[in-house]
Amino acid sequence: MAKGAPDGKLTIRPLTPAHVDDLKVVTAGTWGASCWCLFPRYTAAQQRERGLDKGGDVVRRAEVARLARRRNAPGLIAYRGEEPVGWIAIGPRSDLSRIDRSRATPAVDELAVWVIPCITVRRGRRGQGLAVAMIKAAVDYAAKLGAPAVEAYPRADNKRLNDDFVFFGTESLFRKAGFRQVRGVIAGLPKSWTPRVTMRQAVPKRLARTR
Repeated sequence: MAKGAPDGKLTIRPLTPAHVDDLKVVTAGTWGASCWCLFPRYTAAQQRERGLDKGGDVVRRAEVARLARRRNAPGLIAYRGEEPVGWIAIGPRSDLSRIDRSRATPAVDELAVWVIPCITVRRGRRGQGLAVAMIKAAVDYAAKLGAPAVEAYPRADNKRLNDDFVFFGTESLFRKAGFRQVRGVIAGLPKSWTPRVTMRQAVPKRLARTR
């Protein structure tokens, strides 16, 4: 487990290969035993190609560690002191195949946006403002790696639900973090699908850096 600030201060930093198990700590008990947050990144066919559909924790952990070795980490971990308390996925839209190809989240335009597909706060640590803090940290991280803007596709209805079922966030959450709506609910999708909107935050030019 990675060490955070000794006084319990909140720290948020990119996931590294040495600390991939902290992701499992955060998501334990949320979706089954744990979640390695690979669903937004690969289509079903791509998961089968990589053996992720039947490989279990060992294979999924290895894939997250591989992603964490790249220049851009697959996400950021939040720590309260030494305790992992939150996770937020972040990456170029082109890296998130399921997001990029989904009818629920089509591209708004040709801007090479980065995307926040998932955010979760550990049980027992919710309701403390951690989600907004992580969103802001993710935007800063993407900006340093050259992102022109960051998007998310949260729930449109803002209904109060169990936090386990709002892992892609709500419109109000992202609005609190400085995002604005750039597209409303898409018409014609199956009624059983969660209504989602597209939120975007442009990266200030002073933060953006050419990759």
